[in-house]
Amino acid sequence: MATPRIAELSSDQLDDFRQEASEQFQRCEQLLIELEHAPEDEEHLRDLFRQVHTLKGNLGIVGLSALFPLPQALEDVLDRLRQRQLDFDSLLGDILLLSLDHLKELLEQAYGGPAARLSDEQIDALGQALRALAAAPQERQAHVRRALLEQLDPSTSLLAPTASSDLPAAELAKRHGLALDADLLFFLELMQASERRSHYWQGRGMRILDLALTINRLGENPEDPAQLAAAVCLHDLGMAFLPLDILHKNARLSDAERTQMRSHPDVAYDMLRRMPDWTIAAEIALQHHEHADGSGYPKGLKEAEIRPGALILNIVDTFDARTHERAHQTLSKRPLLRAILEINGLAGSQFSAAWVEAFNRTLHQEPELGHR
Repeated sequence: MATPRIAELSSDQLDDFRQEASEQFQRCEQLLIELEHAPEDEEHLRDLFRQVHTLKGNLGIVGLSALFPLPQALEDVLDRLRQRQLDFDSLLGDILLLSLDHLKELLEQAYGGPAARLSDEQIDALGQALRALAAAPQERQAHVRRALLEQLDPSTSLLAPTASSDLPAAELAKRHGLALDADLLFFLELMQASERRSHYWQGRGMRILDLALTINRLGENPEDPAQLAAAVCLHDLGMAFLPLDILHKNARLSDAERTQMRSHPDVAYDMLRRMPDWTIAAEIALQHHEHADGSGYPKGLKEAEIRPGALILNIVDTFDARTHERAHQTLSKRPLLRAILEINGLAGSQFSAAWVEAFNRTLHQEPELGHR
């Protein structure tokens, strides 16, 4: 496939095409997020097929018919979904999302932008792999999907967890201007001890700590970094006291188990509030599962009533869970793009829209924070 170039169009025509394509990609991403929560929604499936079909047709209008094979392969998969010959799951959603992202890159390249990550041969191979997925029998679907997802995003491969973060505590403290006093050192030790309770947790505390402190810093430090650090270190300490069969349960939690799980912020709060210097950290830890729209717990607070540190911690905790902790359920990490889109899709409901914007800005300025 020769690198396509867009047809000679007036600036208005080109602007219209780019705007419509941008809206189509955004709509596809939104539909894929929604389908994960409602995979049987036929209207969402029909709408997703229409968006891809229209996008493919518009490519022909602007002289980019050389790109047809990729959206056509996506249509093949979506048609099988509409016919109920395939089942939608998170792996397939991630595959479709990443494939659309590569198509988006090809369009940007055609506009004269940066070169797409995939070569012509790799794009052809992706189209063939999608068609093979569409045709694969049910008993082969799980294997085919996992292999294709790892081909699209090698970072989704399940890696053995490490016992410590790539960023040592002393380096992290220097990076964020923290003084590692006796209390903070104690909190770090407790965090690392609690991580040993479950091998799925190892290294997560330092990842979350670095990201939370960076978002706070880029947001002009509404929380004292030491208070936020203390809250991050201890916010999930109560989880370490739960039975392992609850922590590692793949099935839906019972009401009693959910009540146990939701009690964990109280442990950090009760510990920190006994220490006069850490009352703000205690509030952050207690509130880290409160939602901007008031649907969270334990008190159902709304955004204006929630400490900024808790709003930040809610985002980074969820982001890390999507890209790491779910490994024991899906045997793979979620693609970074998928996790970012999910966070953005919950802006204004679970998450503070303002702090989601700060989260996006942080990953744009320091992308390495999303790849640990």
